[in-house]
Amino acid sequence: MGSPAPHAPNRWPAWRIVDLVVTIALFAVYAFGVVALLYISLFWAMATDSCGSTGCDYGKLQNAYFLSDICGVLVYVVSLVVAIVLLVLRRPAFWLPILGAVIQAALFAAALGQLAGVSPN
Repeated sequence: MGSPAPHAPNRWPAWRIVDLVVTIALFAVYAFGVVALLYISLFWAMATDSCGSTGCDYGKLQNAYFLSDICGVLVYVVSLVVAIVLLVLRRPAFWLPILGAVIQAALFAAALGQLAGVSPN
């Protein structure tokens, strides 16, 4: 006789809300870190100051830029896309910015190792 009861809105479970907030916050911190590392890499050209007219191994400087800048940004973008896919599939994604930051730190360390090898021939 009466109208059907209205459906209750679909509510997200508490763990999904926490996962979403933590994932967004960690990606924001991770993005700040990537931008900071890109800014630091601007000064790596000063590693060639000691070369003078004898020349340097510029290939190692190029490798350092590739590892830190290109690979670092690529890792960020891939981890962000995978996190979005996981969030859409209702899977936890908070671990992706943590994993991405660890990979970013390893790439930065490898880049610094390459940068240390830039020296006069």
